[in-house]
Amino acid sequence: MRALCFIVVALVMSCFGHKTDSGLCTPKLENALFEDLLSMMLKIKGTQKGTNQHDETFSAFAASLTVLKTLGTGEIVKFDKVWTNVNNDYNPSTGVYTAPKPGVYQFSCSVMTQYNKAVRVLLWKNDMKTVAVYPGPNNVGHNTGTINMVLELKKGDKEYIKQGAAEKYIYSESAYNYSMFSGYLIR
Repeated sequence: MRALCFIVVALVMSCFGHKTDSGLCTPKLENALFEDLLSMMLKIKGTQKGTNQHDETFSAFAASLTVLKTLGTGEIVKFDKVWTNVNNDYNPSTGVYTAPKPGVYQFSCSVMTQYNKAVRVLLWKNDMKTVAVYPGPNNVGHNTGTINMVLELKKGDKEYIKQGAAEKYIYSESAYNYSMFSGYLIR
């Protein structure tokens, strides 16, 4: 209760100095203050998680490749620099993401080719190809391609990026992270 009183006082004081000529807060500021107060009260009451608390029902990851590679036939790309890995559902040593629960997931992958070369990669769901990207050679430099896919998964389904066909030259650098793979649970 003491924390709630502090929040109310803080919100009222934040209106001070933002008054109109009539001495009142603007309607826009009043609405913002009310939304902040409601959000804080819900956090205190425990019906909403704070941003620093771990939410075991959510899953998200983002990882990038730090070096260029010549991929082997059918090799799973191991995106080794992990930026985000909520609940550790992505394994950088295998390159595989494992769905922690049934739901709808969004996956994205961007790849760049080595200079004047080509790469073909596919997003796999378990042992099934879904979609591919083929930034082919144009003998002008590097090419990029992107995959974006929404999939319905069951608990334990595996998602990964795998090399396909003869095109196998993927490019990235640790300073720029040109090639990446990410995904998250939508609902």
